[in-house]
Amino acid sequence: MHTPPYPQEGQGPLAKPGTPAASSLLVADCGTVFTKVSLLGLVEGQYRLMARAEAPTTIQPPQEDITAGIIQAITTIEFITGRRFLQDQQLITPEQVSGDGVDLFIATVSAGGPLRLVVLGAVNQTTENLAMQAVSGLYAEMQALPAPSYTATTTSPSQVPVGASGRPSAPGIDGAWTQERIALEWERHLGRLRELQPHAALVVGMADNPAGANPLQEACQLLVSAARERQEREQLANPPAKTPPKPISVLYAAAPQYVEATRRMVQGVAEVARLDPLNSQAQLGSISMAVGSLHERDVIQKLPGYAKLSAWSASAPLATATSLSSLVRFLAQHYSMNVTALDIGGSTTTVMLAGEQGEFIPMVNTGVGMGPGIGTVLQQVGLQRVARWLPFRVSEEEAREFVLNRMLQPHTIPTTPRELQLSQAFAREAIALTAEAARKYSAEWPNTDLILATGGILAHTPKLGQVALMLLDSLQPRGVTSLVLDKTMLISLLGSVASVAPITAVQVNENDAVTHRLGTCVIPFGSIRPGELAVRVGVEYNNGRQVNIDVMAGSIEVIPLHLNEQALLTLFPAPTVDVGLGPGERARAAEEIDGGLVGLIIDARGRPLMLPNDETERHARLLQWSQALGG
Repeated sequence: MHTPPYPQEGQGPLAKPGTPAASSLLVADCGTVFTKVSLLGLVEGQYRLMARAEAPTTIQPPQEDITAGIIQAITTIEFITGRRFLQDQQLITPEQVSGDGVDLFIATVSAGGPLRLVVLGAVNQTTENLAMQAVSGLYAEMQALPAPSYTATTTSPSQVPVGASGRPSAPGIDGAWTQERIALEWERHLGRLRELQPHAALVVGMADNPAGANPLQEACQLLVSAARERQEREQLANPPAKTPPKPISVLYAAAPQYVEATRRMVQGVAEVARLDPLNSQAQLGSISMAVGSLHERDVIQKLPGYAKLSAWSASAPLATATSLSSLVRFLAQHYSMNVTALDIGGSTTTVMLAGEQGEFIPMVNTGVGMGPGIGTVLQQVGLQRVARWLPFRVSEEEAREFVLNRMLQPHTIPTTPRELQLSQAFAREAIALTAEAARKYSAEWPNTDLILATGGILAHTPKLGQVALMLLDSLQPRGVTSLVLDKTMLISLLGSVASVAPITAVQVNENDAVTHRLGTCVIPFGSIRPGELAVRVGVEYNNGRQVNIDVMAGSIEVIPLHLNEQALLTLFPAPTVDVGLGPGERARAAEEIDGGLVGLIIDARGRPLMLPNDETERHARLLQWSQALGG
């Protein structure tokens, strides 16, 4: 279970004092590639989405002003609605009698990149995992650099420790931890700091570790040495400059008795904030809040145009992932179900699971996406894993050219069926990578009742069956799950809206954000060979009509069950197949299940999903599954 990055159940900064009730709101989500702006307003007593527009995010030259993209999108909304919201590039507020202007403006931000965090001191596998859990729901990139003295005293001569990067701690060096080897490890750490240019450091370790206080002392010396190197480089590049570099933020979650000594050692090069020592999950909340605050200060507030954006806003612009986490947990509690939310963007892919018992497992996979982050997907999984989702052969040259084009021109959309399938194959792997990372922090991943998905690659997919297949392939849910697509791309904003206008958030979510219900999926799983009967499905419609369908293992069947239509479901699985109650156990739904735009989907391909090794057979299966869902 993870703790929220903000108090107030993760809602983030509260509204500015005296925020009035609003009849109209403009909400903006500033992503790495696109900025999405939506107009929310009252229609017959209910808050609804009235118009929305997208524009390229403008934090890079030549504009270098995050509000320029927002203004461009608002201009489109003005054209759609015939109302004016801007005058002399400034927001008109509150709403005028003429209908021009808007009462509130709210913004979320995922642009600007992650907070770069290094973990120093007596870092072992336990503290590294705890630190990773603490920042997993934030836009943060973490690298663990254990103190050489600690590594030397806790590692046998034949072992080579592995940090968060997955690379050997001292490549090419074997044998005992001599002073020479420790010195080489020290130089490697300095090189990593030089390369990472971290925004902040988290110092961990208790005094009772085998190396005593040495790891904490080395952490301080490392920060001081890195700061001196940086200052020397800046002075060489610009000799007249004599101003010292900005102090790095240090979160001290180590032995309490050494906090003052740490402050003295890093005086002038670091600002130290004391936290409870990191030794269990009880401390994750305070560390998550502290890192979230640093991201807001050192990344979001440093975006060009932030001052203007903040002046417009009814509440402080919030990280998009933090806003999403609020909504996901609200939905799980409000509807008493396990909810998995997915948001795939240009440089970040987010998967969050919130349970009806209060469980919360967030994973913000920074650097993995469908724009600038698509290269990371290829690097981490390799071409073979991407190509397994394609019903045709693709050469390494074609794949790399596709990736390069997406990285350089992330605003473009696929223009051919082949490009579309390549995009969807990469999307599957981006989602799978993120889900795999999230599962590392949960002993048991609860079965999901609802999958709520958003993001450009999903919202702009031409056929809804293709979206359903991408979700089933990448997340591989089990049992009975509902699939919902947020084509409005509002769900990531509504958590932030709720902190200012909770009624608006609830009504817009129900009236607009979750209206694209793809359907209910039944996913039997167990030991059975392809071609054998997996499950017999009995469907009793509201009009009394009954249908019985046999679904074979290795196949997908779609049973007509339309939007706003319901039916009672009875499942008769094969003896070795489980539909949620145990192998071979018959299941009858206590309540009617909902239909959707795709229908009732029976996915009997098994879990985990195993694709045929034979290329010809695999291509044939992929085409069959796609055709079954109308893709």
